[in-house]
Amino acid sequence: MRYTVWSHPVETTYTTNIISKATVFYVLSTLLTVIPPLLIAYRSSGFWMKTASYAEQPDIHFKHTLIVILETEDGDNLIWSSREVDLQHEGDRVRVPLVQSREEDVNRDGILDSLQLKVSMPMASKEVVCGVKALVVFDYKLSRFSYLDMTGLIFISDYGHHGRSLEVAGDLRLVQKQPLSHRGIDQRFASSPLPSDAPVNLGKVLREYVDRNISVRLENLYKIWSRGSGTENFVLEVNINYPAETVLYTPGLWQTLKWGWIQYLGILVIFVYMFNSIKTFVFSNQVLPTICNPPGKK
Repeated sequence: MRYTVWSHPVETTYTTNIISKATVFYVLSTLLTVIPPLLIAYRSSGFWMKTASYAEQPDIHFKHTLIVILETEDGDNLIWSSREVDLQHEGDRVRVPLVQSREEDVNRDGILDSLQLKVSMPMASKEVVCGVKALVVFDYKLSRFSYLDMTGLIFISDYGHHGRSLEVAGDLRLVQKQPLSHRGIDQRFASSPLPSDAPVNLGKVLREYVDRNISVRLENLYKIWSRGSGTENFVLEVNINYPAETVLYTPGLWQTLKWGWIQYLGILVIFVYMFNSIKTFVFSNQVLPTICNPPGKK
């Protein structure tokens, strides 16, 4: 019993003068093998990679910068801020709360996964809360591929009748209006969005923050307003998760070329097979005159 251990094709060559119909046919067929796949790949879109994405768990830290404003039923505001400049002209409207915060690394990978924040604002017995506004500031970093170092904030607000507490839960998500660069350090928004030498104007701060190309916001947001009056404290509880992000970035030259080559090669293989079959038929059947050199002929 015999079995095949190796095989190889027998090669037949065809020769002709450099100026001949066969040469012209060979050159044209080669050009038609190479150029149309390039045009098809380019015109079918997706040939050049303009943006790419990757997943990363951002490095987020609560900066312990916090502003809380309680709107009362009589139209007044109770305020507390971790920044002294916000309290200079507030007088007896300032309330000093008990602030408790804890950030947890649930999966023990060295990157924080969530924040639990609780603010207990003392109130007089006749004060009735009908609305809450809060600003919470975070340090946000990406470093796996694109390096981003920025300071972001979230705005929390809710309204109700005779409130005694507000519970908020959500995910801190990245908002991109443009892709990040594939190299270098992006520190355009490393400084705080809050003014350093003046009290916070909420409207102005939020307008400027929304105009940023890169920011963060709360998504998957749920809020529970609890009613009650005559309580000693109004309690704001905030639970924020730090999920992994899909980050958009502009790919570099080599990644773009690699992607384009893959698109081109997928179409080129079909054209190579098709025109090789045509060449074999034309030359083996002597459609165009050539000299056939059988295997083994010198």
